[in-house]
Amino acid sequence: MADSSDSEQFSDGESDGDFEVLSGSSESEDEMNDVPMNANPWFRVRPPEIDYLHDQRFVENSGPQNVPAADAKPIDYFLLFLTLDFLRHIVRETNRYAQDFITSRQRIRRFSRLHSWFKVGAVTLDEMKGFISVILNMGLIRKPSITEYWNTKFQSQDTVWFRNMFSRNRFQSILKKFHIVDNTTIPNRNDDNYSPTSKFQCFVDLFNRQSKQHYIPKQNLSIDESLIASKGRSSIIQYIPSKAAKFGVKLWVLAEAVSGYICQISVYKGKQYDPTPQGMLQGAYVVNKLLDAAGLFDKAYHLFTDSFFSSINLAKDYALIGKCQTQ
Repeated sequence: MADSSDSEQFSDGESDGDFEVLSGSSESEDEMNDVPMNANPWFRVRPPEIDYLHDQRFVENSGPQNVPAADAKPIDYFLLFLTLDFLRHIVRETNRYAQDFITSRQRIRRFSRLHSWFKVGAVTLDEMKGFISVILNMGLIRKPSITEYWNTKFQSQDTVWFRNMFSRNRFQSILKKFHIVDNTTIPNRNDDNYSPTSKFQCFVDLFNRQSKQHYIPKQNLSIDESLIASKGRSSIIQYIPSKAAKFGVKLWVLAEAVSGYICQISVYKGKQYDPTPQGMLQGAYVVNKLLDAAGLFDKAYHLFTDSFFSSINLAKDYALIGKCQTQ
């Protein structure tokens, strides 16, 4: 509560527009009359918002770009990032991989699921859409195993939607044959050009490309690391005890500070396949790499990072060349 002297001081120095009086609208008129005249109601101070970080050199047309109409369905926005052309590419590679796998088998066992593949035929675009929708819903509806999604033994655990989308055998057949790239395009592990992210790098590149195409970030940016939980056997699996998941695939993420919109991601491949150039700190290398890939240099953006990415040399370099301001 504020006393009368404080009230007089505020009323003389500020306009009425800077305050919002909280008079307790739920109270009755009689109750308000019982309040002593020298008692003042609560009030909230709303100082004028000043954008201290605004830079007059920043002239980017920030906001969504090339987006559907306002009355578009959510699936239209989803397909902005996972495009139909990319889905068709996955369908082609999945069917190619299935054909190569079946051809390489001299003898197919009697109860093999490959028999169901012959009966139903190649995967179609509609089936691939349904397959992805099942994967996404499995993340929302958690069950102990894949087969439990088709469980009909207990009515309380029955989820009819999954059976309506696929039979269990068809889903597992697609799951085992799901492929994004041709194996012949992946370098051998002993090759100097080998990358542990080769099998899904095209998906990362697609996301970065579409993210840049459909949104121009506002002036304030942020860079940090993120961990996708995984305990798979791979050289890119990292152990970070400070994270909730602890084990997983580490991503370097450049995002808009206000909305959290991801502008650029980069998968950390480990020291062997993603070394830091000599004479640079890893944090500074990541900052330069992400900003360069996103095309945000020399545009007066403000960049906020934690101590891992910050360094004296990085701040001096950016101050001298005017690429971006670090905070």
